[in-house]
Amino acid sequence: MSEKIKHHDNSGNMKPKPVRIDFNTLISTENKVDLSDIIENAFGLDGFGGIIVTNAPNFRKIREKALSNIYNLSQEPKEVLAAITKSDLSTLHEVGWHERKMNSAFGKSSKKFVSFFSRYPVETVIFPQDPCFERENENIWPMTIPRFKEDLIKLNMLLTPALLGLLRHFDKHLSGKIDNYKQDKFTDSFFDHYGHQNRLIAYSPLDEFESDIEDQYNWDNWHTDFGLMGTVTHPIYFTKQGEIYELDSTAYSLKDRHGQEHEGVFSEDEFMITAGDAMFIESAGYIPATPHTVKISPEIPRNIYRTQSVSFFEPQMNYRMDIPTGESFEEIIERDPSKYDHRGIDEFKDGCYYKEFIDDLLEFLYK
Repeated sequence: MSEKIKHHDNSGNMKPKPVRIDFNTLISTENKVDLSDIIENAFGLDGFGGIIVTNAPNFRKIREKALSNIYNLSQEPKEVLAAITKSDLSTLHEVGWHERKMNSAFGKSSKKFVSFFSRYPVETVIFPQDPCFERENENIWPMTIPRFKEDLIKLNMLLTPALLGLLRHFDKHLSGKIDNYKQDKFTDSFFDHYGHQNRLIAYSPLDEFESDIEDQYNWDNWHTDFGLMGTVTHPIYFTKQGEIYELDSTAYSLKDRHGQEHEGVFSEDEFMITAGDAMFIESAGYIPATPHTVKISPEIPRNIYRTQSVSFFEPQMNYRMDIPTGESFEEIIERDPSKYDHRGIDEFKDGCYYKEFIDDLLEFLYK
């Protein structure tokens, strides 16, 4: 039984603490490395909700280049941005530059940011059932920002190994909880068959938007990500004159497995990995999705830009999803201490393609 890493809040209640892991330890292939306690404290049913990865080589410099590039891209003329904007026929799947509002589970929509979507290492989705869909999702790159693609690939080359490194530790975490013949499902299903979508985001200054008291400090709404896992880097802030604004704040908050809110505190040399909606399904609810949001505290200026990299590690689009215990969606929701809070779906069809699963979520998000 793992020892829970917790501390008391001001009310005396126990709260899980942030969990950190060294990059090289996480990507190690040595079987003797046992991360059971770390995985339990980060992702388990009483866990913090995510893990902070430390000591990735040259991470701060690589991240700074990619985030400076998205800020510079956001300042390009509209016609330049329109030329690198594309989506599939359904308009649900985006590639390149995009700026449109997103809905939330609470009736509010977000329109305070713009995004650049790309895929790595394969530059499109894998869905042989629809070759046209694969072509529509091929990456498109800006030509006006030198090294934009190269800098982003270097960032992905650090994020992806950490995500892959977690798979076998999730298998061990689920040992004894799911059917024996599915004991290695994460390694077998996703190590060589995955999608990794990066999303560079530029948030506009909050003072440019009309808002009420409730959302005047919010750049985004509470939500969960769609895939198996997501990464988030420390942001870089810019003034309206385009100068870097030094601010030691992620402006990122998450909720632990019992719904308690925490600030996402990590440095510019680190990044965080959280769990998504597909992970909740594929782990039979033993690894719940992590609700999170982007908001500032009142003492932070509202006249600055914020740039950030997030990414989504997901099954290939033609992967058949399943709850490995044979339970129903309603049954695994009961396992989650927060009852799968902030979700965008109320039902799940066992055996559906991942594309069908994510299309339902995107339909809610955009329409």
